[in-house]
Amino acid sequence: MSNQDEETIEVDERMITVADGVRLRVLMAGDGPAVLLLHGFAVNADDWLQTVAHLASIGFRAIAPDALGFGQSDKPGGAAYSLQRYAALNVALLDALGIARASIVGHSMGGKMALATTILYPERVERLVIADSEGFMQIPLFMRKGGSLPFLGEAILALTAQPVLIRMQLHAAFANPQRYITPALIERGRKTLADPGVRNTMLALSRHFAANDLQGAGLFTQLSSIQQPTLIVWGAEDRMFPPKYARAAQAALPHAQLVVIPNCGHFPMIEAEAEFHQLLEEFLG
Repeated sequence: MSNQDEETIEVDERMITVADGVRLRVLMAGDGPAVLLLHGFAVNADDWLQTVAHLASIGFRAIAPDALGFGQSDKPGGAAYSLQRYAALNVALLDALGIARASIVGHSMGGKMALATTILYPERVERLVIADSEGFMQIPLFMRKGGSLPFLGEAILALTAQPVLIRMQLHAAFANPQRYITPALIERGRKTLADPGVRNTMLALSRHFAANDLQGAGLFTQLSSIQQPTLIVWGAEDRMFPPKYARAAQAALPHAQLVVIPNCGHFPMIEAEAEFHQLLEEFLG
C-alpha cells in the first residue's frame, strides 16, 4: 500500500442510490482494501472526515455514509429503521460500489450497526472495530420510550436543540471540552437537531427501540459467534458510555482486543485522532 500526504487527499462527496432505492450521502477517498466507517447517533459522516483522509493516505479505500435518517441521506421515518435494515443498507452500499468484503469501523450507534452487519453478513466483513459503542448499557428511559408518548418526544427534541443544552451535551462528550467545543460545533449541533427529518428519525428510533437494540433484535447472544479479528477502542473519560461498558463489550466479544485511550472522551477519532488512527493503521494493516 502506498503512502500519501493527508493534506493532499481529496475526499469525494456523492449521493449513491443502493439496491432498494435508498439514497445515501457518502464520503469516499483512496484505493485499496475497503474500510466502511459508520457514525453515531444524531451526527453524520463528517465526524469521519479526518479518518477518511488518513486511511486514504496509507492505501485504503475509505467509505463513510450518512446513515439512513441522518445527514443528507434519505429520511423515510416511521418503522423504516431497524438494525437489520441498517445492516442490509451497509451491504447494499458495498454492492453498489462493487466491493465484496470490507473492514467495518463503527462509533457509538454505528458500533451496534457494525456488529449487526458482521453477525448478519459475516462473509462481507474482513475486520471489525467498534469505538465507544452503543449496545452494552441500558439507554435512558426517555430515549427508549419518549418517542411513543404523545408530544413528550417532540418536546424533548425541541429542548435539546437549544444551544445551551447542546453545549452541555458536548461537555459530556469530550474529556477536554474547552479545546473542542467551538461556536461552529454548537451551530452544527443546532442545525442537526432542528432538522425536521432528523427529529423524525430520532422519534422513530425511540418508538421502534427494540428493533434497533442488540438485545431487542435478538442479536446480542450472537456476539460471541463473531470470528473476525475485532478491536474495541474506548475513551477512558467517556461520560456518555463509561469505560465499564468497554469491559462489558469485551466480555460479549471474547476474541476481541480492547484498547482504552487515556484523556479521551466519547469521540476518539476527534479527541485522540493521532492515537486512534495509529490503532486503525496497525489493526487493519
